[in-house]
Amino acid sequence: MNLLVRALTSTLALLGLEVAVLAQCPKPDGLDGGPCCALAQEHVPKIPKFQQDCLEICWRDCNVNGVIPWRAVWSFPNIIVFPIATNCGLRTAKLELLDGAGVSQWSGNMRVLYSRTFMEANSTGTLVQVWRFLLNGDLSPRATAGPVPCPVPACAAANAGRVHFTGYLDLAEDCATGTDQFAWMLSHVCDFIDHHVGFPRTGAFHPDRSYSFVGPAAGFVPAPLVPTEGTPGSPFEAVRRIQYPPPGTTGPIQCEFEERAQHSLIPINQFCQCGAPGSNQWLLANMTINGACGTTVTTPGGPLLPGYLSMGIGAWTIAANYPGQEQLRWNCAQYNWVDACATVTTQEVFYGVTTLGGDPAFQVTSGGPISPLPLIFIDQANSLRAGGGLTMNIPYQSDKVINLNH
Repeated sequence: MNLLVRALTSTLALLGLEVAVLAQCPKPDGLDGGPCCALAQEHVPKIPKFQQDCLEICWRDCNVNGVIPWRAVWSFPNIIVFPIATNCGLRTAKLELLDGAGVSQWSGNMRVLYSRTFMEANSTGTLVQVWRFLLNGDLSPRATAGPVPCPVPACAAANAGRVHFTGYLDLAEDCATGTDQFAWMLSHVCDFIDHHVGFPRTGAFHPDRSYSFVGPAAGFVPAPLVPTEGTPGSPFEAVRRIQYPPPGTTGPIQCEFEERAQHSLIPINQFCQCGAPGSNQWLLANMTINGACGTTVTTPGGPLLPGYLSMGIGAWTIAANYPGQEQLRWNCAQYNWVDACATVTTQEVFYGVTTLGGDPAFQVTSGGPISPLPLIFIDQANSLRAGGGLTMNIPYQSDKVINLNH
């Protein structure tokens, strides 16, 4: 660990950053450096309960249609499976959204899946270790949450008051003080994706509308047009698998070591996926990922999704506040996944997040060199029914995770 601290301190010094005393980190997650297809023992922190002002953004025809302030209350009551020693970073979360009078207007449970960790340093030299998690679950509005179609989606009434959201949560631990900060996003997008034909909750509810919750609210500017993903890639990329116990049995949920990978993400066009052309909020791209152990991931171009898709949401604009000056996109994709470990090919749908910009970032490894990371982060996980099998539109579990940078 002392070698990691010295390497990181030296790297930051070369960038002209005065570094605060490192008391708590870096702490590797234990998922790097192992052999292909082998099990790893993860080291992922618990997530503390927190409250934060946030925004709900109603989108229509790929433009902002409304912005509503809420107070988010996040709690993490238990690990998903019990009583076992390993769970591959899976958690459960409860989210409540309170109005200005402190009355809960939205609530629900989220499945929380660990994605990766990295370091960040701001202009004052404050160093944080970021732990990124991917989220999915149902939120339900109260009758008093507001009118349809904004802030409440029209699909809620037809689906027992449940609206499925996907997104992410970043937990940032100050390395000097141990205090925590948070950034997160949840989105429920238009019918083409989140009410896709052939899966539960299909239907024609809001073909021209999407919905996003974003925190922190401070300094966040909703905007459909933000920078997009694209080539080139970087050497700091990985895919990995998660092993669940056989259906009907109990046992640990186990992580495999990361498989180092390289990717190519080639933009095709920007357009409006949801409604009449109001802005080019969406990006369509082709993705190719090649893993060091033989895994390959490609976008076949259908039939479920046309490729890699991402939706612009906006940007945080205050450099002094976490997460810094950072842009935000929601993403999803359909992939053909050639699994080198299981020697099978599967058709997969993935959901996740893209963050762009922000403070300088650095990789965290179990013993290798500390290197700067490109500041476009793409994180995704696949969408499966319990026991396996592709699904869309409803809460899901994941057994594959993608981490890309460029």
